[in-house]
Amino acid sequence: MTERTSGWGGVSPRVWISLAITVVVVLFIVLNRAETSISFIFFRATTPLWIALALAAVGGFVAGFLLSRRRYRS
Repeated sequence: MTERTSGWGGVSPRVWISLAITVVVVLFIVLNRAETSISFIFFRATTPLWIALALAAVGGFVAGFLLSRRRYRS
């Protein structure tokens, strides 16, 4: 299956959308640097909000990566 290419340099729209989402997430993380209290099951900590957001983003990326690999396997 081939992907349509268009736009600048023949880059697919999927790549442009992914880059735009990445920029928005990174901007959101950088702009939210205040200290916050985080609790998860039996764990409680005070940490900068950007660290919690970055960990959540990385977790979402890993989950998406693993699910996309599973979908394309035969």
